[in-house]
Amino acid sequence: MTSFLLVLFLLGQVSASLQSQAGIVTGILRTDNDRPLEGIRIAVTPVGDTNGISTLESLGQTDSTGHYRLENVSPGRYYIRIGRGNPPMYHPGVTELVRATTIQVIAGSTMEVPEMKLAGGGGKSVSGRVVDLATGNGRRIEQLVLCCDRSLPFLFANPAATIRTFSATMSDDGSFEFPSIPPGNYSLSTADPRIVYASWALAVGESQITGLELDVTEGVAVRGTILDQAGAPLAAVVRLRPNTLKSASSPIGPPTNTTGHGALLIPKTGRSLNGLQVRVFNAAPDITDSLGPDGQFEFKKVYPGTYVLEITTKGITLLERDIQIGTTGETTIAFQVPVIHVTGRVIASNDAPLPKLNYIRLVRSGPDSEVFYGFPDIEGNFSVLLAPGQYRVFTERLGPSVKSVSEGSRDITNTEFAFQGRNSQIIVTIEPVQ
Repeated sequence: MTSFLLVLFLLGQVSASLQSQAGIVTGILRTDNDRPLEGIRIAVTPVGDTNGISTLESLGQTDSTGHYRLENVSPGRYYIRIGRGNPPMYHPGVTELVRATTIQVIAGSTMEVPEMKLAGGGGKSVSGRVVDLATGNGRRIEQLVLCCDRSLPFLFANPAATIRTFSATMSDDGSFEFPSIPPGNYSLSTADPRIVYASWALAVGESQITGLELDVTEGVAVRGTILDQAGAPLAAVVRLRPNTLKSASSPIGPPTNTTGHGALLIPKTGRSLNGLQVRVFNAAPDITDSLGPDGQFEFKKVYPGTYVLEITTKGITLLERDIQIGTTGETTIAFQVPVIHVTGRVIASNDAPLPKLNYIRLVRSGPDSEVFYGFPDIEGNFSVLLAPGQYRVFTERLGPSVKSVSEGSRDITNTEFAFQGRNSQIIVTIEPVQ
């Protein structure tokens, strides 16, 4: 028993000796409007640590008054690391280690770190006006949000948060205000089912942001009719895709800032507002739909800008045209696609039953050579859309022996022939294997 008590006494002496050789680090964190920052993690990391991250000598966090106290810090030179961000932030509010303040901890003494202020508790006001492109007047929308800031000051002030969304107060004349936004990089987005969704990148800095003007639109309807060369409806797919190469002057613009404060977050690849404008237009989705039985289509809520209208069938592009979509009214278009609707039938000589059939190929010759396929059904019927030009029919994959291929009164077996301005019918006669 005596030996055990002696061990406890000696351990206590060692602990007291170690504590007398350690120091204490204290300090305070406040916002730029002198409000205390609570719950922020504070650590010290040795100056000898090459990256200032891997070794945390002591950990603590700020209390409700913004104060922190780190005990049992070994003597030495340290950086004060603040928060949990990446890249890390160091006292006095810098991310570059070479600019960080160093402190000297002395055994048995308390190191008082100068007070540090972080922007982000009170935040900065962001205000402006929403304008309807169709009328040029201010417009009240259902919701305008700043979302998903992941910047360092926000993470320091909200260590447990990953996503935070701010909603603007909105007036009937379209004016809006976000009263208190921490500095950082955000997406400024419209959230209203009546208008076309748009989102802009926005950087909130150390100054108030005023005078933002956001152009919005309900979008326009795009209607049209697509027919073939003979005026008959097509069995095809119509696609509307943004032409970003020609949409730098799209009427939908990024936010404009008349004060010059709080610069827009311009992408590195484009140091101009037009570059950001293209990014906004890129948010417009591709729209596809099948043509109706009358060859008509309709798209609703389409962004203003320049688009490519693309008509395809069975993976073959029949037509591509640039079209301009305005900010008001609707856009109506009509095209006759230069294609020929070719029908065909495979028949057996002597009216014999048809065997299982494969496909035939129609190959267009010339510099724009393309291959089109016809797939007969169980009754031998097939159809295919062809661009006008010179063709040859290949039947080697059809299966049975082919006796002849004809188009009307023409025998086109193993012969190049022209499909021009009229719909045609091909008859393939086979000799079934007995």
